[in-house]
Amino acid sequence: MSTLHDNITQLAARNPDLAGAVTNAAGGVLTIEPARSGVPSARRAGRWIHSAYDPLREAQTWAEAHAPACRPGETVVVAGVGLLYHVEALRQALSSDIELAVLVPNVDELHDALTARPVGAWCAQVHWLSGTAADIAEQLSRSGRPLRCLSYMPAASADAEFHRIAEETLRRALARQSSGQLTIALVGPIYGGSLPIARYVKRALETLGHKVQWIDHSVHAASYEVMSSLKDGRNRQVMQGRMADLLSQWTLASLAESPPDLVLSLAQAPLTLPMLEHLRKKKFLTAMWFVENYRHLTYWQQMAPGYEHWFVIQKDACLEAFRQAGARHVSYLPMAADPDVHRPMSLSQDDRRLFGADLSFVGAGYANRRCLFPALLRHPWSFKLWGNEWEGAEDLRSVIQLNGARIDTATCMKVFNATTINLNLHSTTGEGLDPLADFVNPRTFELAACGAFQLVDHRSYLPECFTDREILSFRDFGDVPALVRKWLGDQAARQAMAHAARERVLAAHTYVHRMQDLLGQIGLSQPDRVGAILRGERQQEFLLTRCNDDQPLQALLKDCPSGQRIELKDVAACIRSKGPISALTREELMVLMLDEYRSETRDLA
Repeated sequence: MSTLHDNITQLAARNPDLAGAVTNAAGGVLTIEPARSGVPSARRAGRWIHSAYDPLREAQTWAEAHAPACRPGETVVVAGVGLLYHVEALRQALSSDIELAVLVPNVDELHDALTARPVGAWCAQVHWLSGTAADIAEQLSRSGRPLRCLSYMPAASADAEFHRIAEETLRRALARQSSGQLTIALVGPIYGGSLPIARYVKRALETLGHKVQWIDHSVHAASYEVMSSLKDGRNRQVMQGRMADLLSQWTLASLAESPPDLVLSLAQAPLTLPMLEHLRKKKFLTAMWFVENYRHLTYWQQMAPGYEHWFVIQKDACLEAFRQAGARHVSYLPMAADPDVHRPMSLSQDDRRLFGADLSFVGAGYANRRCLFPALLRHPWSFKLWGNEWEGAEDLRSVIQLNGARIDTATCMKVFNATTINLNLHSTTGEGLDPLADFVNPRTFELAACGAFQLVDHRSYLPECFTDREILSFRDFGDVPALVRKWLGDQAARQAMAHAARERVLAAHTYVHRMQDLLGQIGLSQPDRVGAILRGERQQEFLLTRCNDDQPLQALLKDCPSGQRIELKDVAACIRSKGPISALTREELMVLMLDEYRSETRDLA
């Protein structure tokens, strides 16, 4: 008998349909080569997917890093097939009450794996899942078990799109099933473009029913700005650094007052790496939504190991760069809009005259905009420039509004709604269009949510968000004048496109959608913490079913408000509400003792 035949016999005991598909598969995806240790290793498309020296030790190290976090009752879902060394090592490291499932996007790869080496009896202790990514994910989400997703990246990266769809479907499924309330500490920046985004995130989380502890550092902006007036750059840097340290410590003190389930920061939030490491030691779960171009703002390189979860607006090279810098979990999460803010408006004739134009642009005076926008002058249409940092742009002085003052969100919305064609040009430090045009900026989603017609420079991620029937894009700035002339003359087509873009945003691109995805992703990687809360396993009704054989504990839980999340402090509060003269049971005394211990140890120093 051949190795392949013996392995397929083992596989057939668990998944006969997949065993048949592997039998008929051609293979040829993996190139098998002996490792220095003597066992087979493999390349895929020229890249090693296991160690060229000792694949067994590499797999053991990977399994030892992930197994301790896995909990009884969970299903651990592994992305990445390869030669299955990592799957075997993980199965052996996990207890029998933890199920293990492996995603199989390519049966030819599995054919190569089962040809290369014997797999053993552990194969029958694994769920082998094949089919479309969406179907597999839906099947997993209906299992009723907590899911923990792990990736063996050297093998999984070759089927990145398959795994992206599976992960996205699982996130959305968890969001649909969500019935629990999280307490989330939201840490905002002192100032800057991510400050309004932090406020949109706060509103989205509250819309989803979560409790938000808003740590608002913008109240310190004036003090921080005063320090920027120091002429000596070294003194300025020292003082601003010390203020950031102080605000980081203040954040820690705020968290100690009422420890949350999750600490979520927005880009530029003043949390230092030592403080993040301290929070990690104290078992706080932290996440950062880095809503910046990772190529331009690079402080993430030092901060990457500090946060447990990173969410970024770029993919591919960005994700790999964060991992190389030490990020443990990094995921793509694009920008969005807030329909409560970014919406169609009915404007007076005076407002339309003041804020409207045939063509408008809202934004700062970056180098590429200063270079390109003069080509839009001296045309038969009106053109207005809104925003700040246009000092020295003399050739654009005639179209700069309000003497180049910064405009607030309310004014921005009026400009969007009053303008016939909104120009949306992503910033870059060069003189032309962004040569690395990938992420889609917030303005794209905001304009669309307003039902405003826009003309945007093409981005590689744009087709994922909008079709060419929803948003008009250009690849050469020289095409803009002709496009403006054409679309100014077709009101019906403009309105149809703008309406379609708004419908797309409302269906898929709001901050509520993004927070569902963010929490779903964290819930999949932390099924025993955030995942359990999202599934409603801290609600009174669920807890009562868990302790149906424990009458004293049931009695304690029944005293708490129904339909709400119950924590130790809530049970203790109910006991204390009985007053000092009540005789306490043994269980009540134990709860009060544990709550006192919790109160004494919540000091994060």
